[in-house]
Amino acid sequence: MVEMFENLNHRLYHHFSCTYLGILRYMQKRMAHDTEYTLEQMSILNMLRNLGKADIDTMARLIIKEPNTLLQIMNRMVDKGYLEKQKIGRKTVYQITAEHRAKHDPELFNAYTGDIFDCFTQAEKDKYLELSDKLFNSVNTKLTNYFVEYE
Repeated sequence: MVEMFENLNHRLYHHFSCTYLGILRYMQKRMAHDTEYTLEQMSILNMLRNLGKADIDTMARLIIKEPNTLLQIMNRMVDKGYLEKQKIGRKTVYQITAEHRAKHDPELFNAYTGDIFDCFTQAEKDKYLELSDKLFNSVNTKLTNYFVEYE
């Protein structure tokens, strides 16, 4: 039981630290292009990165230079049940499926976030909170053309 707990804690720590660093690096790249991600877009990007084992720079290259390749990857994820397409007017919007989202227990995650944050300095925590506030409060993203398929 203790071993399972430690393994789970380690996996959560690793996942969260990767997500944290990913958000920082993505936000830095996007700020340079004067764009922001919504929370749903960040979730999709993080899932794409984890499933494809692609590094941040590869993902950034796909987003900036090869949006059609990114759409093809996302369409394959729709076929596999990770994402779903939803018609909104003339747009087809990608979202993470409820089934896939349900596999991640938010209460379990929240139980460990305090411990996970302990590994960062106060300056890093402040920077993370500042960037995440900017990210999560973003309503009108300027990057929708990379996540929305126009028909």
